[in-house]
Amino acid sequence: MSSPVGLDPKIVARGLDSQTVARGAEALLREHPDALVCGLAGNGLIVPVPQSVGLWGQAAIEGRALIDGVVAADRHTVLEAWRRAVEEGAAEGKVRLLVRPSRWVSLHFLDLREAHDVLLGILIPAEETTGDEQTEVEDLPPATPRFSTLMEDEGGSVLDCDDAFTTMFGYAAEEVIGKHVLDQIHPDDQGRLIEGWLTMLSTRRAQQTRLRRRRKDGTWMWVDTTLHNYLNQPDRNYVLVEIIDISAEMHAQEALEEREELLRRLTDAMPVGLLQLDTDSSVVYHNGRLLDILNGAPASGSRERASAGATVDRPAAPATSAGTLLAGLTEEGATAFDAALGEVLAEGVDRDVEVDIRLPDGAWRRALTSVRALLRPSGEVSGAITCVLDVTDSARARQELERRATFDALTHSHNRSSILAALQQELEREDASTTGVVYVDLDRFKPVNDKLGHAAGDELLTLVAARLKVASRDDDVVGRLGGDEFLILLREIPDADSAMRVAHRICASLSTPFELSCGPVELGASTGVACASAHSMTADELVKLADTAMYQSKDHGQCMPVIAGPGSPAGREAVPDKR
Repeated sequence: MSSPVGLDPKIVARGLDSQTVARGAEALLREHPDALVCGLAGNGLIVPVPQSVGLWGQAAIEGRALIDGVVAADRHTVLEAWRRAVEEGAAEGKVRLLVRPSRWVSLHFLDLREAHDVLLGILIPAEETTGDEQTEVEDLPPATPRFSTLMEDEGGSVLDCDDAFTTMFGYAAEEVIGKHVLDQIHPDDQGRLIEGWLTMLSTRRAQQTRLRRRRKDGTWMWVDTTLHNYLNQPDRNYVLVEIIDISAEMHAQEALEEREELLRRLTDAMPVGLLQLDTDSSVVYHNGRLLDILNGAPASGSRERASAGATVDRPAAPATSAGTLLAGLTEEGATAFDAALGEVLAEGVDRDVEVDIRLPDGAWRRALTSVRALLRPSGEVSGAITCVLDVTDSARARQELERRATFDALTHSHNRSSILAALQQELEREDASTTGVVYVDLDRFKPVNDKLGHAAGDELLTLVAARLKVASRDDDVVGRLGGDEFLILLREIPDADSAMRVAHRICASLSTPFELSCGPVELGASTGVACASAHSMTADELVKLADTAMYQSKDHGQCMPVIAGPGSPAGREAVPDKR
């Protein structure tokens, strides 16, 4: 930083002793009699310059604080210089004043508290301009003060006011003096003022109240009012009322409340459930649509209640946990959501996860939860926002498409592509398990279609698929390859004899007559069996072996299964059934 006049920059950099600061202040005042000067308390408010500080004709700065007279863009400079002066003893900077924003002034703060019990603020005019085409000071309207004072008696009647008060509120002094203070206070705020007044009288401690005062034009100004009890003190005997204009702050607060109300209305109208969580997974806010999704209400429920005048959403109590609110999630859904939320809160990443919900009436619903991190300006995660979208209809549509892609529409067995895909997956297992298949081709099926019609043939195929599922083991998969051909996938069989036992049960099951709507029908089946260990062949190769064995079974014409492979006896007797 640059050092004040008469001070060694090296000394300033390492901090100043009080005598050095005092000598620097005296040098500045001697050299600049045209400067503006004010005393400053430790809190930055303007106080009178003590007589012990020698002035050389400098004019005093009046008002609440020096920063009030500086343009908004330069107030940070004032604050930074003040901080350095308090820490180091002296500091300076360049600022522009509201009364003449086209010119720079040098601002100096000097800490004279050890010698004179104040800090000193000095503004020194500079020849340098800002370069802007600004109107000179005499053409500029004076800045409206933000700080003023009143003196009132014990009953609350005005004894006197300063010029800043009449400027702020538009009254002449004679229009205020002698009038009761409540005449200028908004009716809704009078109770707070009376309470503060009585507390000030009884405790003799200063009391602050935020309220609205009426201007002469009838409008209301928000102010912070501080009451100081100087009653019965020598040469005083009044209540000093300090008034600070906070209308800009209140306007900003009202604008913020309007935006918050707009946001609440928007979130209420959204078809998406919203859930805000803090870093402890406690609920900060949720909208009404979220409860609709969790409780099974239709999507229009929020809008219907809103139109009826009911309040649909409310900020949730901070103690409410996500687990309590989302208690309707299935165990798998809750686990998936907790894992996603944990990643978002720990790493600040985005996660989308679908969860299943069990409604109070036992129905099922699926929701897409999009979890996004909420970040502070520093990048630290402050919580998470979750959008919950009801995707039940689309999930059901997907399931139907998957079902159609997986299962045969007539028999509800796996279709050709899905049974072959399942077989291939089994053959690619990493363990040493053995996989078997039973290839079934129905005998005497064509005459049923020709004589009894395709409806009877379809009915017969449905009954065949049902018997195949009963004859198979619990973990086996039944698939329809097409027409009257079926394939049964045998998972993790211990040996070829186990596969043959399943095949014999299938042949016996299909040899029993079927009762159709049009009467009984007798069938048979040619059955081929093939087995393979993992990674020894492909699904197509294994099915081809079983197909070849099936044709051998058909050639024998005895409805007996044949197992593929060298030395495999056609139609050999199965070992005893150990299902």
